[in-house]
This record gives sequence, structure tokens and C-alpha cells, in this order.
Amino acid sequence: MAENKELKASTEAKRQKKAERRDAKAARKEANKVEEKKSRPNNIVLALMIFGVLIIMFAFAGGYNYFSKPATIEKYMKDNGIDQMYSDVPVSEHTTMKLRADKNTVKIWLNIDEDAPDEEIEQYKGEEGTKTLKNMGAYFLTSTKPQTRALSGTVKVKAQQGDEKVNYVKMSYSEAKKFAKELEKEAEKEAEEGADTDAGEEADADADADAAETEGE
Repeated sequence: MAENKELKASTEAKRQKKAERRDAKAARKEANKVEEKKSRPNNIVLALMIFGVLIIMFAFAGGYNYFSKPATIEKYMKDNGIDQMYSDVPVSEHTTMKLRADKNTVKIWLNIDEDAPDEEIEQYKGEEGTKTLKNMGAYFLTSTKPQTRALSGTVKVKAQQGDEKVNYVKMSYSEAKKFAKELEKEAEKEAEEGADTDAGEEADADADADAAETEGE
């Protein structure tokens, strides 16, 4: 009887020790999982790290391209010989153009000959003349300013005959961009209207041909 009790107590002790070892092993495993989770970056941090590197790379490339540009429109024109190219360019038989930049201001002079006919002078006057000058100024400002680090720009265009001013316009870069966009829309509208007119004329011609064919029958 005593032997049975001792055997039972020994078996119970072994079971208890085995259970304790099992619980200790499970606890260590759980602790390892928690520690591993803490040491491993989560998906958000990982994504931020990857995209952060890409953003830095693109920012560096963009910064390099930006700072490699000339500081002013004047320097850009001189570096590329644009001021020399447009030092005295014939616009028509009686008008020449001169172009230069002062820092970030583009200056354009249209010099009309003293003996120029009236129609030559009239084309730079009034609403249409102003539009012509704006078109010229917008073209040169919007094509040069983006090639520089300049934060803003201005263009001045003057048509003159001798000492007499015929017309004058001045535009900021934003005004020049807006004007260029309006001209583009205008051109697109005219092209569409021209296409519609051509289509209408073609339809009329087809209708006339059908009518003539019917009469012939």
C-alpha cells in the first residue's frame, strides 16, 4: 500500500515537472515572437524607407538640373548667343528687330524705317498691332525663362520709328503664359471651324453632284 502511494506521488511529480517544462518552453517561444516582432520594422516603416530613398534620389536629380541652369535670362541668352543672333534681324522690308535681356527682363525693339509706307506703321498700331507685339513678347519670354533659375520674368516690346514710339507693351511671365494659351485656343478653334467649313463645302459639292446626276437621268 505504501509502495503504491510512493509510486503515485512519483508519477504525479513527473507529470508536474513535465507540465512546468512545457509551460516554460511555450513562454520562451512567445517571448521570442514578441522580441522578433519588436526588432522587425513593420510594413509602413519599410515603405517609408524605400520611398524615402526614391524621393531623395529624384530630389537630388531635380536639384542638380535646377542649379545647373543659368541664374538669369540675360545669362542664358549670352551663354547661347541669342542676344547676338537677334542683334539686328529683318522682320520685314522696312522693319528690323533687336533683342536683349537685362537680368530677367526681355527687351525687344522693332525699328521701323523713316521712309516706311503707312501700312507698315499701321500694322503695329491699334488692337491688332498690340496683339502682334504681345505675341512676339510672349514667345521669347515663355521660351527662355523656363531654361533658367529665374523665379519671375518680364518682357517689354516697343515699336518705334526714329524717336517716335508707335506702340508699346509690357507683360509679366504669368501674363505671357496666359496670352500664349489664349492664342493656342484661338488657333485650335480656327482649325476646327476651317475643318467644319471644308466638310460643309464637300457636302454641298456632293449634293450638287447628286442633283446634277438626278437631272441627267
